[in-house]
Amino acid sequence: MNTRRTLFSSLLITLVLGALTPQFAQDAPAPKPEENQRNRALLIGLMRQINTAEVGESSNYGSFGSWQTLLEHETQYMNGWLRFYSADPKVHFGQAPEILPGWNLRLNVHADGLGYDVLLEDTTDKTGSAALSDERGVIRECKWLR
Repeated sequence: MNTRRTLFSSLLITLVLGALTPQFAQDAPAPKPEENQRNRALLIGLMRQINTAEVGESSNYGSFGSWQTLLEHETQYMNGWLRFYSADPKVHFGQAPEILPGWNLRLNVHADGLGYDVLLEDTTDKTGSAALSDERGVIRECKWLR
């Protein structure tokens, strides 16, 4: 009887531990909260900067502009945001899609120039942080579905 109880207990422990292992194996280490907050603030801040630059582009030129156009027409305004991103004076915006290291941008201007859709992704965030916006200026945060 004692042997059966020991065998049953061993089997039960093996089944319980075997069932719990896959759950723990899929959990990724969580990034530091301070880093997440800083990246989120930068993501939303840059999206606000883009929306504001698009408003200036629309009022000055009568239509919204592409990323390259914004960099040309709104240079001082766009570069003003870079001081929040990095203290390095050599940092500058690049061509889409990777406008800064770890930041991908997709900016599509409608054919008539009266609207735009923008997606900004933080590629360093393992949760897939991104922000979306359009000509209405409303910013939406999103993450990957798992």
